[in-house]
Amino acid sequence: MPSNFDLRLQHLEDNIRQDQDLLKEYEDSLRYEDDPRRKAKYTREIEQLRESANRYQKEYDELRVQITGEPTVQMQNVAIQLQQINTRIDRLFAGQKAIYENINHLRQGLLDRYNAGEQNIIAAITEQLDQSQMFMISTVLDAIETNKITEQEMQLIFQGIQQNITKLQQNGTALPPSQTALVEVINAPGLDFKHRLKVGIPLIPFILDYEGEVELGTGIDLKAALQALMMRFKGN
Repeated sequence: MPSNFDLRLQHLEDNIRQDQDLLKEYEDSLRYEDDPRRKAKYTREIEQLRESANRYQKEYDELRVQITGEPTVQMQNVAIQLQQINTRIDRLFAGQKAIYENINHLRQGLLDRYNAGEQNIIAAITEQLDQSQMFMISTVLDAIETNKITEQEMQLIFQGIQQNITKLQQNGTALPPSQTALVEVINAPGLDFKHRLKVGIPLIPFILDYEGEVELGTGIDLKAALQALMMRFKGN
């Protein structure tokens, strides 16, 4: 009959193995996940695995002092598993930190393009965007500010934004307050056209998301227009 020591050691080994499997799932999910909210959820789950690993280490240390001489093969395996899971968690958090720092850099770069009154509104919007969406916005804004796209292309994008928003409103879709505030700026006739367009650009990812839920049918393919621009400036 297994001793209490053996049962505790086997239970510890099983728990570590289960957490390693969970960690692999979270690693895969984070690799392909774009939604900031779901990424944050996976990060919290990994933090819980870190807490579990700390408890496992404490349990292992308590078992280790109960034996004299060299640890058994099973004890050595558990020690290796503990080291592996802690190393993987450290590496994962380091990678996530680098991603977050890059996202924050992109976010601040976007905010610097707008006046103080608009920054708070746009900041609330950019918090919901992933890295690729902010890169797209930054690329389009660069093209507008450096006159790398024609007046006709700017008018096409602007009309696409306006028409999509109008259709959403007609369908009864309630926009969040931050988006509504930007819509008011876009529709303000007294403002400079380029400024109104620049204010509207951060709304594009949300408009494209709405397109997946609502058949907008505006006649202007906003997604195709943006993809054409991104292909043109890719690598620049």
